[in-house]
Amino acid sequence: MSKQATTIRSESQLRPVMTRAWEIACAMVKAGKPCCVSITEESKTRTMEKKYHAMIGDIAKQVTFFGKKRYSQEVWKALLVDQFEQEKLSMGEPLTHPGQLITSMDGRRTITVRPTTTKFRKSEALDFIEFLYAQGCEMGVQWSEPALAVYAEYYDEMQKQNRRAA
Repeated sequence: MSKQATTIRSESQLRPVMTRAWEIACAMVKAGKPCCVSITEESKTRTMEKKYHAMIGDIAKQVTFFGKKRYSQEVWKALLVDQFEQEKLSMGEPLTHPGQLITSMDGRRTITVRPTTTKFRKSEALDFIEFLYAQGCEMGVQWSEPALAVYAEYYDEMQKQNRRAA
């Protein structure tokens, strides 16, 4: 059986979804196939990823670091994710999958493994988008058409989710 995931948005969905999960798990166990049931916070959406990548692209194109150097989108993403992680820590809300400082294999250097946006929970992705807006505004970024278009798509998605939850 392939992996199945369902998002529960309201209390009225709880019993039917959990009943179905029970039925699937029972069928698998009766067939001699162990199964795993997992309940997690809803993951971020592809729209959210497109949104923050468009925003990071705008920042990379328009902002110089310490007034001198323009960095690639990849470097800006590393800088912004690191700063976002520090802000979340200072608020007492560490990321679900934080970065790490590790020692190199020869023991001579410290290597920073930054948190990855791939593992952001939905709430972390939403906070990251808000963080990027704030950072971009502080840096004088003019948001491009792609960033604005993705925002419209993102806004529509949030409206649909809110209607489904109601």
